Parts: sequence; C-alpha cells; structure tokens
Amino acid sequence: MRKLTSVVIGCGAIAREHLAAVQELNNVEVVAVCDLSAARAEATAERFRIGKWYTDYQIMLHDWRPDLVHITTSPSAHFSVAKACLTAGLNVLCEKPITVEYRDFLLLKQLASENRCMLMENQNLRYHSSIRHIQHLLSSGQLGELLEVQIYFALNVVGPASPYTDQNAPHFGLGLRGGIIGDFLPHIAYLAYVFTGPVIDLRTTWAKHTPNSPLPTDEFRALIRGQRTNAYAAFSGNSRLNGYWVRVCGTKMYAEANLLEPPRIAVRRFRPGEPAVMSLMEGISESGAILRGTVAAFFRKLGGTSSYDGLPQLIADTYRALEEKQEQPVPLQEIDETANLVDRFTNPELTL
Repeated sequence: MRKLTSVVIGCGAIAREHLAAVQELNNVEVVAVCDLSAARAEATAERFRIGKWYTDYQIMLHDWRPDLVHITTSPSAHFSVAKACLTAGLNVLCEKPITVEYRDFLLLKQLASENRCMLMENQNLRYHSSIRHIQHLLSSGQLGELLEVQIYFALNVVGPASPYTDQNAPHFGLGLRGGIIGDFLPHIAYLAYVFTGPVIDLRTTWAKHTPNSPLPTDEFRALIRGQRTNAYAAFSGNSRLNGYWVRVCGTKMYAEANLLEPPRIAVRRFRPGEPAVMSLMEGISESGAILRGTVAAFFRKLGGTSSYDGLPQLIADTYRALEEKQEQPVPLQEIDETANLVDRFTNPELTL
C-alpha cells in the first residue's frame, strides 16, 4: 500500500511536536520541511531524517504534491500559506489560530469547499485524555444533566523572565487580536464549543492588571450562553500558579481536570447518606484521584511524553480520514464556529 506523504512549513517548536507524532505512523512519510531559516530547516530535516529541506515553500510545493501540508509557521503567515496550498488543491492541517482575521478564514473555507480539500485546525485539546474522560462521563449519564462549564487558563505571562514581555524579541502574539491572550483564545473557544454547542450570546471583559507591562491586556473573562449549556471562560496572565482547569458540572457530579497535568482528573459526585460522612468519603476519593493523576503526570514527564496531549491522536485521525476518504475529524463548520467565537471574544461591542 502506498504511503501517504506530507510536508511541514515552519520548523519551530510546535513543528517538532507534529513531526514526532507523524513518525509514529507507519503509513505516512514526511518528504520535506521548509523554514525561512536555512539552519533551522536543515537541522530539522537532519533530526527527523527527512530527505529534503527548503527555505521557499512555493518551490517545495512545486517539487512535491503531498497528501497533507502541516502549516506550523507564526499565525501572521497562516493565511497566505494556507491559501496557496488550497489553491493548488492540497489538504491542510494548520496550527491555531488558523487565521488572524475571521474574514480570512471564510476565504480559506470557501477555497477548501471549492477544491474539495481538507482544511483542519490543530484543536488538540478536543482529543486530550482528560477531556475525553469527561465527555465519556457526560455521554454515559454519570454526570447527569449538563449544567455549566468553567474554563480557567492561568499562565504568568508578565513575569520578569517571560518570553511574552521580552522587548528585544517581540512575541508573535503581540500581533494578534487580543494580544498575547489571542494566542490562547482558540483553545478556549473550541473547548467551550465542545460542551455548549453553538453560541447564542456572549459578554467579555478585558483588563490590564500589571500597569508596567508592555502587554495591552493581561486578563480576560467571558460569559457564554450556548444551545446546550452555559460557560464561564477566563485567562489570567498574572497568576503565579500555572494551570489549565476545566470543570464540567452536572446534576449528579462535577468533573475537573488540569490539562497541563494529564491524566490528573478529579470527580465529586452526589452520595445519599449522612452529609458529613458522605463529604468525608468524597474528599478521600477526590484526594486519591488527584494523587494518582499527579504521580502519573510526573512519570509521563520523566518519560519524555509530549505535553501536547491529544495532538498525536488528532494527527493520526487526520491521516486516517485522508487514507479512507472520510470526512475530516473536526468538521469545517465547527472550525468556522470556533473561529467566529474567537472573533467575537475580541469584539469591543461585546465587552462589558
């Protein structure tokens, strides 16, 4: 059976995660990589034993017609590179955010539809082991009826050693709508969408907590009313305790995960009986789950397991869909919904 072929455009840190995931697939061969830096492109090709490297992606696409193009450049280049690929009839898996402006995404969506191409955005947290576990609790009825979703991302982006505030090497996120926070909004948007469904109403607040920071804002909050349930979403750039907590509340239990420490997940359920005793039992159960998850996360890190939980599965499913000529794993309409939600997050008219 013929192997599927792919190329990678952009050889930064996230490209290495893509390449490591592809190397685990027996039916795929990366035939070339490309980066504006010849040194980086050559080093990446050597590290992953790839035969060809380029500094001009248009020349690379002229030499090869791969089954899939991985776009792992900075976000400002996503639109132009994806447009060239789709115009040439090539399938695309693009890093998030798929475009800086929503109107540009709509153009890419139209091109993909016209040329019958796959246009995927890396939404790896849909495949995160903890998110899959919570979805199972929900679909199996163990969670009960869905009441609310809470998403809280805390990352200290204003600290003295933060790469996000280094004025000698400006971070690409500064060019996004929402600034540095804009780099994280796609994850927040599609995670919220997974549980809320299409968004009916939305209100946001933006703030600058650290006055001497070069960042325009460092705090974000959103209240989302969806077709299935409501969500509270937040990003804090000032917390010294980093974490990515997702709590899903139902009528029978709630489940909470820290996505930065898979597979750490805690559940607290309703138990009939004497309240003090039941509370003790739940506390013991929850503590045990956290301890087991923390120990497992520690050994995952010692073993060199990627911190991008879900990305290998998303990539494997993408290639499987290509090989079996199936629909793409994340439907294009859902990518549209979440890209639109990111656009609405940064709409001043929706800010309280």
